[in-house]
Amino acid sequence: MFTAFGRSLIEIGSYSMCRCQACSNIFELKLKVVAHSGEGLLNEVGGFSILSGIDTITVHRLLKNSVTLDEYVLMTEAAQRDLPFPAQAGMVEGSETYAIGTFKTFLYRPEYSTEFDEAAIRESFSDSNVAVKILRDEIQNEYTDVACDPSKGFHFNTGRRASEINEYAPEWIDFIPSEVLESFAGMGNPFSLGSLQPGEHVVDVGSGAGLDSLIAAQMVGVDGNVIGVEMTAAMIEKARAAVDTMGSGQVECREGFMESLPVPNDWADVVISNGCLNLAPDKSLVLGEMFRVLRPGGRLQIADVTALKPVPSEAKQDIDLWTH
Repeated sequence: MFTAFGRSLIEIGSYSMCRCQACSNIFELKLKVVAHSGEGLLNEVGGFSILSGIDTITVHRLLKNSVTLDEYVLMTEAAQRDLPFPAQAGMVEGSETYAIGTFKTFLYRPEYSTEFDEAAIRESFSDSNVAVKILRDEIQNEYTDVACDPSKGFHFNTGRRASEINEYAPEWIDFIPSEVLESFAGMGNPFSLGSLQPGEHVVDVGSGAGLDSLIAAQMVGVDGNVIGVEMTAAMIEKARAAVDTMGSGQVECREGFMESLPVPNDWADVVISNGCLNLAPDKSLVLGEMFRVLRPGGRLQIADVTALKPVPSEAKQDIDLWTH
C-alpha cells in the first residue's frame, strides 16, 4: 500500500499538469494509518450515515498520538488481534493514554522505495496513471458541460457559430439534430482536407456529440461505416440518440480513449479528428493508434490547434489550458 502510494505521487509529479497548492506540494504528502477493531452504531443523520460509539471515539482519539514518524501504521491491541501483522513486520509495542482510557498499541514503520525514473514513467503511459486520470476527469467535466449546458459559454467556439467559423457547408448540417449541433466544439474542419468517398470506413477520434460522424455517414453512404470514439459519457449519449433518431445504421458510437482506440488493425480508409489531439498528454501514442487502425494507403484528416513556437513549461502545468 505504501509503495503504491509513493508511486502514485511520482506519477502525478511526473506529469505536473496542475499548479494548485496540493499538486505543487505533492511530494510532501505522507501516509499514516490508524486502525482499531470494535463495535459501532450506524445512524442516519441528514441523509448521511454516521458511525458512533466508544470504539469510533477511540479511533478519533488515536489520530492524535505520540508517534513522531512521518509515515506509519498504528494499531490497537484489538486491531492487531483481528488483523494481525506477520511477526517479521517488527511491530513495536507501546501505549496511548486518553481521557477514555489507556490503549496498548502496535506500531509499524514501513520500509519501501519509490525511486522511480520520472522519464520512464512518462514514457510508459497507461490508462491507470494517476496524473492521466486527473487530466481526463477535468476534460470530461468540461465537455460534459458542453453536452448538457451548451449555452453556458466557453473559452472556445461551440454550436452553429463554430461550424460557420470552420466553414462547414450548410448542406452538411441542415439535416443534423439541433441537440448535436449545439454541442459541437470542433477546432477546424477535417473535411476541408478532402471529401469522403462512398463505401469508405471512417474512424472519428474524439467524436463528441457526433456532428462529424453524422456528416461522414452522409458522405460514405449506406455502404460505408463510421466508428466514433469518445470518452465523455454525456457526449456518447447525445450522439447515440441522434444516430437512432436519424436511422444512421452505418454509424457506431464507441466509448474509449484515443490512446487505445477500440478499433481493429487496418480497418479504416480514413481517420478524422477535430479538436481532440491537443488534449492528449502524449500525442505520439494517439498518432500511433491512428496509423494502427488505418489500412495501408489510408488517410489522416485532422483539424486541431497548432503551436507555432514551443509551449512554455508553465503553460504545460496549467490544467485549465489543457482542458480548454
